[in-house]
Amino acid sequence: MPIDYPALPLMTMYVPILKARKGEFRAIAELAAPLAPLVMPVFEVVPTANGPGKDLWSFSLKVADSVPEGLLIAVDTHRLAVPLSGIHSPLDYVAHDLAAFGVPMLPVVHLTDPPAQLAVAAHAARLHLGRALVRLTGDPPEGPILAPGLPPEQCDLLLDMASVLSDRDLTRTEPLVRKYLAWAHRRPWRSITVAAGAMPAILPRHTPAEIPRWDLALWHRIEDPDVQYGDYGIAHPQTTNPRWRPSPNLRYTGDTTWQIHRSPDSDMYHLCRAVISSDTWPGPDFSWGDAEIAARAAGQPGPGNATNWRAWGTSHHLAHVVHQLTRQ
Repeated sequence: MPIDYPALPLMTMYVPILKARKGEFRAIAELAAPLAPLVMPVFEVVPTANGPGKDLWSFSLKVADSVPEGLLIAVDTHRLAVPLSGIHSPLDYVAHDLAAFGVPMLPVVHLTDPPAQLAVAAHAARLHLGRALVRLTGDPPEGPILAPGLPPEQCDLLLDMASVLSDRDLTRTEPLVRKYLAWAHRRPWRSITVAAGAMPAILPRHTPAEIPRWDLALWHRIEDPDVQYGDYGIAHPQTTNPRWRPSPNLRYTGDTTWQIHRSPDSDMYHLCRAVISSDTWPGPDFSWGDAEIAARAAGQPGPGNATNWRAWGTSHHLAHVVHQLTRQ
């Protein structure tokens, strides 16, 4: 039977930061309907060799085709080049496209944005819900927060701590988060989220292996009931573009670690059988990704490629995190 997810309070909404790629979009498209209102993905538009115009249009089409009803997304276009004038910026294009498709979004702004870009974000917010997401990636400013039209009470705050890959990183990052939260709590933000990424850029050579979810450990250390949880899904915070075809691999989320299954010598069918043989496997009905893994373990044709493997792992991860947060 499908998992019966209990109602999740607003302040424990899950905010994953996802690369806007096919695997992540497929996982979002297959998100179970009860989970959609409990997740607010922040999509990073990733530049390609096609140029910003095609990248933006491709992104808008993927959003329109993939985002299920009831799921609110935020869109960060900061990886794309911005015109000096701030006119017809990537964020402006995306906001108009998604408004035309009837897909609501929150524009992502950074506190280092120039006034022209803040004005573009304010306009994008008015096209949709009148809200924005402020992504803080460094020390907060001492002066005014945002441009007119985007006061803190109309914004969700994301404290992005980037990579936390070890206990040493955790010890270094915790006091920074507490410093930023002390600043944040002095302002009337709609919500505050702490996010970090704990997946290494290069997976272990010898698997199965366990990688600690340091991002979740950081959130637990904060112990602030008014702070939501965010992460980078099953990806490293930085965009990686390997020059080689990756060997079959699955990044499978547990309560405190990821189980990494990877082998240049074994096929995906073997790795999927390893996943479902685990004592902690929740069964094929837990998520779309788990159903796909179970099907390959049973020998169903179509071992997939890196995009499919990322989609299956992301699908399980999203469901696991929401289910985990409901048990806090």
